[in-house]
Amino acid sequence: MHILLAIQGPWGQRIADHLGDSAPPDWQIAVWQGPTALPLNVDDPEEFLPDRLETAELLVVLPESAGLTDLAPDLALRCGAQAVLLGIDKRRWAPRGLVRQVRQRMERADIACAAPIPFCSLAPNSRQHPLIRAFAERFGRPELRCIIQNGAAQGGRIEACHIIRETPCGNTRYIVQHLPGTPRDHAAEQAGLLHHYYPCWGGMETDPVQSAGGQVTPSKRQRDSNHADHSPLHIAATMAQKSVARAIQNTEPEGEIE
Repeated sequence: MHILLAIQGPWGQRIADHLGDSAPPDWQIAVWQGPTALPLNVDDPEEFLPDRLETAELLVVLPESAGLTDLAPDLALRCGAQAVLLGIDKRRWAPRGLVRQVRQRMERADIACAAPIPFCSLAPNSRQHPLIRAFAERFGRPELRCIIQNGAAQGGRIEACHIIRETPCGNTRYIVQHLPGTPRDHAAEQAGLLHHYYPCWGGMETDPVQSAGGQVTPSKRQRDSNHADHSPLHIAATMAQKSVARAIQNTEPEGEIE
């Protein structure tokens, strides 16, 4: 799979570095460094687009301003992408109304688009474009397998953790490296602390789930009191904790948030 990462600052660079180190060997990843200063609304994309971009099947846009979010459809057309992942960890970088407009522009151009918030909430499902699903099977909502000393006995400790799916930023790897030795009964709580220690750079502003029309709907995440009306940072930490809890209980992964 040919992937182009469009980044703008240290948050995007952090993800680009981790994907470059941990992606499957048959993934070809290129990085485009976008302008650090963009207007909120890009009236003339040609002023900011490069003369050429690496050809890509999947474009992953990691904005650190609303301007790069606005530029996403133009980048997709220029690199020939079939699908776009718009990673969002702070809502001010991708306001809901702007994301809705970007999705509509992608749809008119017959380009698939997903915009998970936080970015690590991405999980594979049958409705996704195959390229987005292929990415989501490796990077997104964390899923682990844990080996417990003394098996399922109370008082056992984490012996080792293995990654099934990891967060794009590398947070999951940090957790699995530091979790061994933790008492089984405290492992999920410790995962939440390790998530913050990494640290997570998710936004701290609350962000309720919106429907396509911009109205709050009773989605799965809202029915789950652990997710309703919390910040991307809190949601990401909760997912880290739940990934460890499920691994210890040897239960099935949860469905996607979006």
